[in-house]
Amino acid sequence: EGALIYMDNIIQRTLLPEMQDEAVNAVIHFLERPDAFDPIANDVFTRYPHHTVQVEAEMSVACQALYTSTRPIFMALHRLPTGGEMYLSLVTMLEHAMLTFISRMKQRVGEVCQGKAAFSLLEDQRGSPTPLSQSMERRKAFTLLQRIYNDEFDVDDAAATAEPTQIGNILPLAPSENDTRSRRAALGAADGKGSFERELSHLAVLTKFNEPMSFETSTLCSDEELMKASCLANSLLRVASLLEEQLRSRAGGWEKSSKIKAIRDLESAIKTIRFHGLRVAKFCRMEMLIQTARRMSEICMSSVLQAEDAVRLPTCVNNLGEYLATSSDNIREAGGNAVAAYTFSSLEQYIPHYLMQTCRIMAGGKKPITLNGIEALDRTGSVLYRDLKGATSFENSFWSEEDAANSFEMSAIFISLMESSQKDLENHYRGNPNQFSDTDYQLMFAFNGPRRRGDPRRFNLLKSKMKTERGN
Repeated sequence: EGALIYMDNIIQRTLLPEMQDEAVNAVIHFLERPDAFDPIANDVFTRYPHHTVQVEAEMSVACQALYTSTRPIFMALHRLPTGGEMYLSLVTMLEHAMLTFISRMKQRVGEVCQGKAAFSLLEDQRGSPTPLSQSMERRKAFTLLQRIYNDEFDVDDAAATAEPTQIGNILPLAPSENDTRSRRAALGAADGKGSFERELSHLAVLTKFNEPMSFETSTLCSDEELMKASCLANSLLRVASLLEEQLRSRAGGWEKSSKIKAIRDLESAIKTIRFHGLRVAKFCRMEMLIQTARRMSEICMSSVLQAEDAVRLPTCVNNLGEYLATSSDNIREAGGNAVAAYTFSSLEQYIPHYLMQTCRIMAGGKKPITLNGIEALDRTGSVLYRDLKGATSFENSFWSEEDAANSFEMSAIFISLMESSQKDLENHYRGNPNQFSDTDYQLMFAFNGPRRRGDPRRFNLLKSKMKTERGN
């Protein structure tokens, strides 16, 4: 008994202070570095030139320091009597280290997101999530992102940014069977009916462009800023999952210790880290949507749509393709495949939608469009499909082949209506009255195209005639 008391004294006087110094002071030391949350250079693209290679981005030095300095304390914690003096002392050390980290982390999130157009669409001035942000959380891509960093069975399909109440081990990023099979397909995940439309309804500012969209340069992310944001999202989500795994170690009798208030406080701190990781991930995705819409809004102003001599692509289309390819490599290098997959999610639906919006603007505007211009729009869809698929052909991408095929096919059909004769347009409407909205059909019937003179009355007459025929 005396020997045990002697050992306890040594532990309390020597070992615990050293562990406390490592857990708190080491974290503070790395947090004070100017590159505490910056991406760590990754030479994977030099060593492996193939675009589809699996990329495991490193956590930032601050997140690495938090994990490595607290891990020994977690290991010791699970071997001590629950609720004892030394047990509570170690829990206090962990909480101190995490709260110090969270304080600097929030400051960093503010530096990355505040003042950006993407962030203003996601949160109001009071910091509350907007309806758009809530709609994004109901998309399947958001659920898949959480499943990658957590146990897939712990995330509900309608998951919100509110932290899950039960989280297990990190879901391993198992390689897919081939380059084009996405993680979404592998998990059998598909968006619920109307989820894209609900999200789209909150993005009027990005989908109703009648002229090139203009943003102040300071409100958009540069390539470097987007890399820093993706690194921050990945680092916070990964370190939260690693810490959760340590805290919930089955060897430590988690079921009993979870009833202690100090342990619940630790769990709350880890959830806070994860919450901010998800905030930044949503910010990255919204930034990508804005950058894509801004470039595609320039198509309707391009002179190639009035070209008589040849078919040429608008310059902004090539610029968008280059941006997608560059951003894909940058985000994967800084934030890994999971954050990149989420950032690019649903672009296979948004790009065709933006292209159809361009058609609506041209059909309802005063500027004429030639057959070469219509062919340029059709080629634009094919080129952007190829560029987007190339940018998202990495392992565990959220690319949906079904959504891409349906969306790009719809945009191609919509474009083809612009070059149809009046008779062909009427025949198409007869065979597919519900393929597009009545508003879109009325716009097409009123459009003065290369092969027809618009007459909106013909649509109303045809619609009435079809209604009468069905009645008979």
